[in-house]
Amino acid sequence: MRRPSDWLKAARTPSIRRRLLVALLPSLVAVLFLGFYLDYRLARQTADTAYDQSLADAVLDLESHLRSEGGVVRIEIGDDADSMLRSAAPDKLYYAVRDEQGKLIAGDADLPPPSGAAPGIVRYADRDFRAQRVRDAVLWTTMPGTKVSIRVAETTRRRNASRDRILAAMMLQNFAVTAVILLSAFLGIRRGLRPLRHLEKEIASRSATDLREIDMAGTPSELHPVLLRLNALFKLVLVSAGRQQRFIADAAHQLRSPLTALQNQLDLAASEHIFNGHAERLEKIETATGRIGHLLRQLLAYAKTENEAAVAERFEMLALDALVGESASEFVDAAVAKNIDLGYEISPATVKGSAWMIREALGNLVDNAIRYTPVDGTITVRCGERPEAVFLEVCDSGPGISKEHAERVFDRLGLSIVHEIAVAHGAAIALATSSLGGLEVRVTFPSP
Repeated sequence: MRRPSDWLKAARTPSIRRRLLVALLPSLVAVLFLGFYLDYRLARQTADTAYDQSLADAVLDLESHLRSEGGVVRIEIGDDADSMLRSAAPDKLYYAVRDEQGKLIAGDADLPPPSGAAPGIVRYADRDFRAQRVRDAVLWTTMPGTKVSIRVAETTRRRNASRDRILAAMMLQNFAVTAVILLSAFLGIRRGLRPLRHLEKEIASRSATDLREIDMAGTPSELHPVLLRLNALFKLVLVSAGRQQRFIADAAHQLRSPLTALQNQLDLAASEHIFNGHAERLEKIETATGRIGHLLRQLLAYAKTENEAAVAERFEMLALDALVGESASEFVDAAVAKNIDLGYEISPATVKGSAWMIREALGNLVDNAIRYTPVDGTITVRCGERPEAVFLEVCDSGPGISKEHAERVFDRLGLSIVHEIAVAHGAAIALATSSLGGLEVRVTFPSP
């Protein structure tokens, strides 16, 4: 079980997805800002081109009204034409027509004369006039004997509004493109990491004894070195576990011979009345040898369980009620010795599993109940089917188990075997207070 500190460390460690997105984000932000800058330039250029053409038309209109007589330049534009010229502009419009010496011929006197001279070319510039920003167009035209400057200035309110609308449309498009890129990147990264999630689920679904090699078919080539190392580690652990299991089994088998000889000697000594007058001592010796024999049987069962736990392919459909009924006679003598009422409540039930492993689990549960149930107590074994589950439970009228000891109950050899068998069958174990006042151990199998 992972400790809270492990979860905290995992939460602080950025995921591959986050790292990829963080690595991609600066480039996207840079491209977005560059796009904004280029969009601004383009929007301004587009608006200026349209409105500058209007200014140029006004300049050329004024040029068409210029007349020269005897070296004197005048402009034939009346008040009506002046008003029409000014009202035709999208904003406020000012103009000034001056001769080469800067003398005003017509228009607004406070509009300053232009500097420089480039006949035939309309020049544009932004400047301040009458405390407002204006865009002006200047044209130098040649008249007989002199040059004339025509300057037309226009406020930029509508020009700027048009530029802003163009910019907003282009920025909205940029935002949409960036959002699509981010979404595509997120989905692409998510899809690219899907093999990692499948691998994580595949490993998480295994039991502690399932050390099969991970199938690398369909996995990204970047994962192959890690998977090769992991499979190599599985092999090492499997070899080590096999050696440990063989050692336990061999040790248990080797100890059974001297234990059997010891038991025979005790039986022989008892038959020859060597312990006459020391019946209590004989009982203690027999109890001790019985415990050693029980321990050896548990060791053998544990080694066999560890060895078979990963071989679910050998499971078959079993009648759980029949298995429970067959095991009833095995515990009658032990229950009678303590005057314990051992009862069975059996209902038809079917599970998929190993017959000997389920018998071993039931034997450990009943044996454990007999050990801790006091004289004249009661033990009930039940099995049956419920919606989407099959259950096997053993209830007793013993002392039960405290909360602080409940977490460690599966560390003991007998119940640890039950736990391993349950894991191998995909079953769950639950401890509770039984209706008899003692401990209830329930093993819930998935429906076949």
